[in-house]
Amino acid sequence: MHNYPFVLHKFVTGKHDVELVLPETWQAKDLFDQLQKNLFEFSKWLVWANKIDSVQKEVDSIKQFQQKMVDGTAFNLVILVDEIPAGMIDLHYLNSESGEVGYWLSNDFQHLGIMTESVEFLKKYAFEQLGLKYLILRTHPQNFASQNVAKRSGFEYQGIDDNGHKKFVLRNNVGRR
Repeated sequence: MHNYPFVLHKFVTGKHDVELVLPETWQAKDLFDQLQKNLFEFSKWLVWANKIDSVQKEVDSIKQFQQKMVDGTAFNLVILVDEIPAGMIDLHYLNSESGEVGYWLSNDFQHLGIMTESVEFLKKYAFEQLGLKYLILRTHPQNFASQNVAKRSGFEYQGIDDNGHKKFVLRNNVGRR
């Protein structure tokens, strides 16, 4: 059990306690184990999934996430389910106007509302704290679960992008009536 001084969001879904926390290198083994356990499924949707083939590569990824957060080009969180790292959510390609939402979650915890609640927190943070004007979310055309998260979170389908992914956009309507 770890003490998390930087829990950014906490919620309960069903019988699970969920916390969104800053990524730290000690989480690498658990995150790597989740990736390996779900590799067949994840490799269908996530181009990078097969590249993380060791705990050290996950440690390196976390260090890159931390540096990008310092640089202001990304915002990454680990999703803890019952205190176990079970996935991640992030804003990447972050700039003064927008960011792209990305996420993954172990199959053990999918279809419980965890990712939708996590995206809701990320939206609020992006618009209220970072002052972004819009968010982008891209999914593989066959990743219907991820598309449902986008729709439940208010993202609007925009079409197919240059890489063949479905593109969804959510505009910050704060102050616009």
